[in-house]
Amino acid sequence: MTVTTSSVLPVDRPMLLAIIDIVKRSKYPSGIIGVLGRPDSAQDTELTHEGQRVVIRAAGSALAAREVLREHRDGDWTVIVTDRSEHDLGAGVLAHLVGNNLRRPNAWEAIRQSFSATGVAPSLTKVRNGREVATGLLAAKPATGWPPAPAGVLTRAHAFSSVAREHLGLVGDVIDAITVLNWSVPPQSMGALERLREDFGDALADAMLDWVAESTGPAETPVRRIIQHSSVHDLVPIGLALSVIGSPHLDAGESQVAALARVRLEPLLGKPLPSADALSALGSAAVAVVSELARNDRNDAHVERILQRADQHLADLDAASLTIHSDLLASGFRRRLALLGATLRRGVAALGGPSEPAATEAIEKAWRLCERHRLAQRHRPSGEVVAFRSAVRLWRWLVSPELPDDAALVEHVRSHLDHGAWADAAINDVDTGVDDEELSTALHLVYDAAVARRQREEHGFARRLAQAVSSDLNPAAASEGLPAPVWNLEALMSGLVMPMAKKTPTLLLVMDGMSAAAATEIIADATGSLGWVEAGASQGASRRAGALAVLPSLTEVSRASLLCGTLTRGGQDVERAGYAELTQRAGKISAALFHKKGVDTTRPGALVADGVGAAIDDREGTRLVTVVLNSIDDALDRSDPVGKVWATDEVKHLSALLSRARAAGRTVIMTADHGHVVERRRGDQRPSADLTSGRSRGTSAPAQDDEVLVIGRRVLTDDHSAILAVREGLRYGPLKAGYHGGASAQEVVVPVVVLLPDDKTNDLGLPLLAPQEPLWWSTANALVTAGAPAAPDLRSELSGIPSRGGKGPVDHGPTLFDEPADAPADGARVSESVGAKVCATDVYAAQRKTLPRLAIRDDQVRSLLDALSSASGARLSRTVVATTLGVPAFRVDGALSQVRQLLNVEGYNVVGVDADGQTVVLDQRLLREQFGVSA
Repeated sequence: MTVTTSSVLPVDRPMLLAIIDIVKRSKYPSGIIGVLGRPDSAQDTELTHEGQRVVIRAAGSALAAREVLREHRDGDWTVIVTDRSEHDLGAGVLAHLVGNNLRRPNAWEAIRQSFSATGVAPSLTKVRNGREVATGLLAAKPATGWPPAPAGVLTRAHAFSSVAREHLGLVGDVIDAITVLNWSVPPQSMGALERLREDFGDALADAMLDWVAESTGPAETPVRRIIQHSSVHDLVPIGLALSVIGSPHLDAGESQVAALARVRLEPLLGKPLPSADALSALGSAAVAVVSELARNDRNDAHVERILQRADQHLADLDAASLTIHSDLLASGFRRRLALLGATLRRGVAALGGPSEPAATEAIEKAWRLCERHRLAQRHRPSGEVVAFRSAVRLWRWLVSPELPDDAALVEHVRSHLDHGAWADAAINDVDTGVDDEELSTALHLVYDAAVARRQREEHGFARRLAQAVSSDLNPAAASEGLPAPVWNLEALMSGLVMPMAKKTPTLLLVMDGMSAAAATEIIADATGSLGWVEAGASQGASRRAGALAVLPSLTEVSRASLLCGTLTRGGQDVERAGYAELTQRAGKISAALFHKKGVDTTRPGALVADGVGAAIDDREGTRLVTVVLNSIDDALDRSDPVGKVWATDEVKHLSALLSRARAAGRTVIMTADHGHVVERRRGDQRPSADLTSGRSRGTSAPAQDDEVLVIGRRVLTDDHSAILAVREGLRYGPLKAGYHGGASAQEVVVPVVVLLPDDKTNDLGLPLLAPQEPLWWSTANALVTAGAPAAPDLRSELSGIPSRGGKGPVDHGPTLFDEPADAPADGARVSESVGAKVCATDVYAAQRKTLPRLAIRDDQVRSLLDALSSASGARLSRTVVATTLGVPAFRVDGALSQVRQLLNVEGYNVVGVDADGQTVVLDQRLLREQFGVSA
């Protein structure tokens, strides 16, 4: 007779193989197993399982079972699936079966055995379609078996995490929202799900997706619905869209856009929508995942795909205008740049007017918004980021005071080295431009304003230069009391180089054509990447020194005068003869001079020519080694220097020479014979019958407004007079990439840089310099913004917000600049700074009394607090902190430690260091509480 139908269950291959495994654990090496099950559910088959032959046969009667017994071969496993009872089969058949009975399949028992568990938790056995899920788990068992259940009981989490690890590639000690979203990013995640469903059934696949959704915690509901209605690949893109729609910074108009977008989400996320907390949880997890992925360039393809998909979702929801609130989406960065461009355009219109302080505040707010975006934080920023960062820097410089008309020549030189050269570098970055008409308009306006100021400065410099030349001014004497000396170039050898070489082995690098602007980049690379330490050129110096080229500022005039130590002109033969005579007269100095040919001639595989290398290595035999490098001057003829970044590797042989000099323990002096101006294709050529260079001419025609007449012994023309171009765009000769010979500070003022191999190799005891970049290069001027009226919330500047569900811009009414406020009183603009307030408190005085031996000065503490207070997010890089404190970069940790001892009262971190170890952070709330001051 047959067994009751309800008690006979269908069986499948995974179940039968699991029964074989159970039997094997009972020490049966092979045999015949009888299984009570529906014969029609078992397919007659033969297969290999764990190295043994397995024969599966259905038997609908005792006779059929006897026929199967005859097929059995020793050493194999034979499984008979029958719905007949043991009584019906008879003792003769049962005698051949393992255990002499029929085995009743129990999927969960097989699962328990597969996981070496003592029991199965109800949370697993009671899942929907439990039997099918169990069958799927059996079928999914890897060749190496399932990992044993911890603590004996097989839980749902252990079973499903094992499947996730083996078949989905979803791995993690803890499976949570971040883990799941990370798993959903690679393309193979979707393929793994499809294979799981295809190979092991819908029941297991659906159960796994339920478990995956539950693992995301608060984000469970939207995750489940996205998986059901879309794809796992959409989890992160939709999460990013939700983070934008749910931004807490939306204004009223944007909130309406977001509300309509949520309605449009209902077909995807179901009605009613998941709770706001659930949507926010998914959004936050998506932002965290993409932010982490974006840290590694290897993930760029994944990140771009996610961001493009998120942008598409927001466009489909008519919510693209809200992307300005995303720190990740490229479209959001474009909107932030558009906002910054709008504030810059309005700011330029307000320059010098009553709205200038408010314009500064608005520009800084817009730039801080841009800085937060991932595209502004890349190691290699895009051209747009470089251009707009430089535009903001130029704005800060534009609102700083200009030199007075009566400033002396050495003050003009100092201003150019400390500010003008940096502005020139920023102007070059802005001039490179962007591929967007609206954005380029803002850059153009800033560029024009910056160039106009630089031209005013250049005219002032040229006038003072002409006066100094005619009166034969000695700038070295005139610069006494300034932060660093200034020499006439022909006096540099006797005034600095040879005295230094007598006391320490020295390498003099003459960088032909290196302007002060180009030097800012070269020295930053040498001190940053190559580890050199910049020192002052004299005792007590706190800034980089400078020198004035001989006029006209041409190689055959200035370089010859520099190397010969006297006013002269000529080529390399004159330079070699004059250099030899000069160094011989110096007595104890043995010197060697190398021009281009001697430097370029190297053996195959050698970075430095043998002669140059041997001279640098010979510390005692050759005290002074002088090398002329021509890369920068050559670029003025051969390439476009506007967008050029002058790193050490861009100057042929420079990196190798510095490396050799460092190994030899030589002090390096780096200077130039002259600077240069670049060709921007917006200037004009003025024909001249007596031109002497692209930027100089004779006196046959009187000087015009953009030229200057120079007369004196330092003008090395036949009659010691010349007319020199001042305006950057003026040239007399044919079109080139750049020029020199004129009277602009860019051409005449050359940097004089002293570099030490390290802070210990300092035979002369020279002062070590802080980073030379001006504060406006990295942070807003606290005194400019301290008294500025509050700028409007940035949201009032947003554009392109849809109106009535449309996609056009809306009119936000009057803006900050439509009705300018009254100008603040002078006292308001320069009101007492945060740093000054703190240093005047009793708490600070008590800290000073408690810590009397700290070397840090009050003015340094004030400067740092003011800089941090005005910085984006009250955060500054270590380089800026070093500049602010006036200490070398490698000593910033010690100085910062002393500042923190003074300010971190009772151990509270008023001033701290971020987890990246590179960013100094001010807790403004804690500062107010600890010292009782207002921000």
